[in-house]
Amino acid sequence: MEEKEELTLENVPKAVNYLINEIAEMRVILEHIESQLGLGVDKHRPIGIEKAAEFLGETERAINKMVRNQEIPHYSRGRKVYFFEDDLIKWLEEGRIKTFEETIISKRRW
Repeated sequence: MEEKEELTLENVPKAVNYLINEIAEMRVILEHIESQLGLGVDKHRPIGIEKAAEFLGETERAINKMVRNQEIPHYSRGRKVYFFEDDLIKWLEEGRIKTFEETIISKRRW
């Protein structure tokens, strides 16, 4: 660990360079952590029914039924159906059910 210097006009460029290097190192570490956790990965890439079914823990047949009934966000080109993971995540979040406590609190506000 470096000894702390008093920040003066003369050593500002050195301090800025030090901070830039520290930020670059943190960025590398963060990207490594994100990749290990599966975070930070581009979720806006098209996936097919098989991957969508795996992602949602459903069968391909169930996904096809949701597509036919227009219950799930999807895209089509010709006879192929595509999904984006970020769309599926938003769709899942929209179906969130309030907890008992949240329901009670919202009723009390009326």
